[in-house]
Amino acid sequence: MAVKEVKNGYVIDFTIGHQRYRETIPAPHSKTIEKKLSDQQAIYKMAITINDKSYLEKYPNSKILQKAFNNASSKLTVDNYSSIWFGRHQANWSHTTIRGYKQKYYTHIKPNFGIIRLIDFSASIYHDWAKLQTMSGKSMNDIRSILNQIFKEAFLDEIIDINPIERTRLAKNTQKEPEPFNLVEINKILAALDSPYRQYFQLAFYTGMRTGELIALRWQDIDLENRKIHVRRSISHGIEKEPKTKGSVRDMDMHVQAFDALSSLRKHHYIDPIRVFIDPKTNKAYKNAEGLRKYIWISALNIGKVNYRCPYQTRHTYASMMLSQGENHMWVAYQMGHADWGMIRKVYGRWIHHKVENKDN
Repeated sequence: MAVKEVKNGYVIDFTIGHQRYRETIPAPHSKTIEKKLSDQQAIYKMAITINDKSYLEKYPNSKILQKAFNNASSKLTVDNYSSIWFGRHQANWSHTTIRGYKQKYYTHIKPNFGIIRLIDFSASIYHDWAKLQTMSGKSMNDIRSILNQIFKEAFLDEIIDINPIERTRLAKNTQKEPEPFNLVEINKILAALDSPYRQYFQLAFYTGMRTGELIALRWQDIDLENRKIHVRRSISHGIEKEPKTKGSVRDMDMHVQAFDALSSLRKHHYIDPIRVFIDPKTNKAYKNAEGLRKYIWISALNIGKVNYRCPYQTRHTYASMMLSQGENHMWVAYQMGHADWGMIRKVYGRWIHHKVENKDN
């Protein structure tokens, strides 16, 4: 039987002229699917036998046809094959992953490498491009990772003999130092804000919660009596979902300033029965916090004459403040949603040392 049932799908497997052609196709097991793939297998054999390369356009994801028509495969550009790669895998990716991949692909990969044939691409082409870039090491490595996945699949499809990206170097990823706000700056910023924006940023400063966690916060997650915040969800690119890591699902101890912010928010006229924070201009939930940064945060910093740092520095502020006050680093790691204290040590080490020096004195 040319179409064989395997775990999570089927394998099309046949030989023509001493050349074996094999392709695994993920699909649910059913008689209908099996019949469809049997027909597809017959089309593959016919196309290869009569050397009809037009079927490459009808079945662009077919590894069998790509292998059979080497001449056509040799003309595939990075852009041509990237479309095939995206088509095969995006159903298994999250919305955030797809958005991130597409942004990097259309901004960096396609404009710089899209017209290059896969078989002509080399490590030196990548390195010549990389040395001219000024973006962060992390962004460089993210782009390299996408290219690596594309070329790895092309290698497995036997379109190229080597994966050139494996011969390239990772960029140095220098960790940017946190720039936390001091207490004077915090008070200036909060004094420049009206409700409910003041409570939002007060909670950001005194919980260290991520932006997505703040705008996804619900009143059912707030326990004012026991002074706990239950972090159970996050919003990214307008989509609410569970936090990415297990450590991010946590029950935070509520700082007195966080308690005051939430208590005063309860008395505010705009209060929503579900969300802790909604846009007071539209009375709708936030899909992202870009408007808060652009129109509220920057204005508050200007009014308070505080040097600009992005709102994410409120998270750094909370961590450094807690460590400087002598809080246990494991407790701080849990509050921040880290699985262990390794990230705390790596990012906030100088505040841990500062705490020890104070004790010695």
